[in-house]
Amino acid sequence: MSSESILDAVQDQYGAVARSKLSNDSAAVRSVARAFGYSTDDLASLPSQANMGLSCGTPVALAGLQEGDVVVDLGCGGGLDVFLAAKRVGPTGKAIGIDMTPDMIERAKAGAAQVGATNVEFHLARIDQLPLRDASVDCIISNCVINLVPDKAAAFREILRVLKPGGRLVVSDIALKRPLPTEVVHDVQAYVGCIAGAIQTSEYERLLHEAGFESVVVQDTGANLNAYAQAGSEGCCSSGGCCSADGPMPEPSPVHDGMAAILKRFDANTYAASVRVHALKPTVEFPFLNQKQEPAMKTIRVYDKPMCCSTGVCGPEVDPVLPRFAADLQWLKLQGHQVERFNLAQQPAAFIQNPEVHHLLAMRGTNCLPLITVDGQIVSQRSYPSREELTRWTGTITAAKKGCCGGPAKDASKACCALDEQSQASTGTGCCCTESDTASMQGGCCDQGVETASDACRAVDVRTQRGYPSRDRMATEASGPAGERSGCCGGRACC
Repeated sequence: MSSESILDAVQDQYGAVARSKLSNDSAAVRSVARAFGYSTDDLASLPSQANMGLSCGTPVALAGLQEGDVVVDLGCGGGLDVFLAAKRVGPTGKAIGIDMTPDMIERAKAGAAQVGATNVEFHLARIDQLPLRDASVDCIISNCVINLVPDKAAAFREILRVLKPGGRLVVSDIALKRPLPTEVVHDVQAYVGCIAGAIQTSEYERLLHEAGFESVVVQDTGANLNAYAQAGSEGCCSSGGCCSADGPMPEPSPVHDGMAAILKRFDANTYAASVRVHALKPTVEFPFLNQKQEPAMKTIRVYDKPMCCSTGVCGPEVDPVLPRFAADLQWLKLQGHQVERFNLAQQPAAFIQNPEVHHLLAMRGTNCLPLITVDGQIVSQRSYPSREELTRWTGTITAAKKGCCGGPAKDASKACCALDEQSQASTGTGCCCTESDTASMQGGCCDQGVETASDACRAVDVRTQRGYPSRDRMATEASGPAGERSGCCGGRACC
């Protein structure tokens, strides 16, 4: 089949699902969502039409979303993950749903109106042709949809385009453990049912790397793919009576019924798996910053509690802090720092070789973990630090992506640039940086005691996760001494 004929079949059958009465009111539909990790509270918070039993994971739970983030759900369907993401990013953030099926977009918009969601948008578009600006998105999620895309390489390139530098891709999908039987490969219903279009895990990783992603992880969740058959017209009622008083019997669905028929012919769990996919867009380096100075690189070592893998991003439940922390460590590597990570279950010798770590472990047990060291000095215990803390401990110097703060000095008599929250660009309301300026950026706009605007310093938005080098460091590395420091910059115009 051609790519267009495949897309037509997918659109037709998923359009039929969108027009059906499948909803969260059905116990069979809810059972599919619960099988792939959704909680009862999550499902209860949704408009009923958002859930049609089409998920294969819970990407929102793993995305590490923060207030103010812009998150996009590719193949959003009725908006299930968009509505959950909208709650996490809050009123200052935005959750955007993309789907190529008009009936799905119509259903999702009806759900948004039902719950009064004001920070959501839904757009009719294909995944490989996104109606979004370059570098405008913090996080992209998708739930059991990438397998349906014929040209996955094009989709990954498009995803990379719209992500901000350092942005993350968090996907729940179906991937293959081994090649499918020939009769399944050529079965249109198997393609629509998310099996025949799936690719092997190694191919998934290769395509993401070739598109330009880094820190790629594709992890089998161990979920049971046979759960899809529960939302078919034969449903779970045929095996246990779960659809009696707890909800209506599911009506016929071409997707679910077709999947149920396929699952009778072969064991999907033998050939395929529900997977979690994590990947990062590389952080952009700034040539003008490298010309200014070469900061001393640090060695960061992380001593983790016993975990099943090197990052802890695996197994049936994942702490959402772990993917975020893994992304922050990758960011440090991109700045040139050396990062090493040790898992107590897999590398106990590393804990013994460091005397301070060994002593703490002996005195307090694993309650002291995780431990973070920078150049051999313990800087954190018992919790994973934020990127701001890592930036401060390593002395990493960052710069605005664009705007006047990266350009020549202007009027030093005015307060200097603040970063716009959405574009991360300078507002242009004050003076700008020169490479010779000595600046103090220890705690916000200015130190206490500043009286004149000429001593004002640039405030950096905490949401951009940009750190503040110390005054002594800035004074040492600048072209001249800091002076009396009667104000923020010791009498010199600062940025």
